[in-house]
Amino acid sequence: MSSSSQLDAYVFETKAVNTSGDVPITIVIPLRNDIHAITLDQNFTFEDRTPNVRDIHPKELTVHGGTKLTVVGSNFEAESNPQMNLTQKAISTLDGTKTFDEVKYPPTPCSVLKQSEMTCKTPELQLPSSKEFGSFKAEYRFGFIFDGFQEAHDVEGNITSEITVEITVVELHSISEHHWPPYDATKRQPLNIEISWGHFQHEAVVRVGGIRSNITERLVNRLLFLPPDEAQLNPESGCKNSNEAHSVEVAAGNTNQRVGCLTYDPDDDTPLRMILVFAVCGVVAVVVVVSIIAFYIVQKRKNKDGE
Repeated sequence: MSSSSQLDAYVFETKAVNTSGDVPITIVIPLRNDIHAITLDQNFTFEDRTPNVRDIHPKELTVHGGTKLTVVGSNFEAESNPQMNLTQKAISTLDGTKTFDEVKYPPTPCSVLKQSEMTCKTPELQLPSSKEFGSFKAEYRFGFIFDGFQEAHDVEGNITSEITVEITVVELHSISEHHWPPYDATKRQPLNIEISWGHFQHEAVVRVGGIRSNITERLVNRLLFLPPDEAQLNPESGCKNSNEAHSVEVAAGNTNQRVGCLTYDPDDDTPLRMILVFAVCGVVAVVVVVSIIAFYIVQKRKNKDGE
């Protein structure tokens, strides 16, 4: 250890070490012709703060990208600005006659949730045509970049911020056109969307007129959702050239599909409101007429008194 301050002999700065672990604390006191070393009855612990990636899930991606991946490991810090560096290894047909070259995707930012977990989103994938290649498997190398850290290796020589996984790539099925009766917002009854997107069923988001809806239930083959209040919607967000209908869309990652148009029931109390408006207008008109008549009578009396 070397002193980091000549004014305070109790402040020390440790030197860099190659391995983590406990080391004894020794205080060296220089004498006139010698030195005196005192070893304390306690140790100093060097901790390895190098980020370490152990696993990712789900091991399933969509062709259009935007899949939210959860990365599990240790020593993740937001200050290190982690990024995911995805590499798609060369893909070969099952008979080995054709090969699709390796693809290196640009780094994408990740968000640290806690020291042992962070999330990253995948870019849109470049894949060979299934018509040309038929069935194939894709292997991906997930590398992670952390500011201030160089590549570290485990005891077997593997890079601790990198993991290679065989991934299933799926293309989400098209959703058929849905037709709902005019929605009565006062009843707060959920609407139904027939959808089977497997794992991505849990990531699906429903939007009406661009506003995210509350999903009340996620089942294997359908979603139940509550549309937002019509007052929240943009009146210009029409659907199929109708200003009274609003587009309903389902999205997961970068996949976005329009599944139908939704109209709202007019308010049941609209006639009552109109009656109240007319009544108020009538009362105002009566008050104005009475005021004019009263003013005329008063003026007429003043004129007579003046004569």
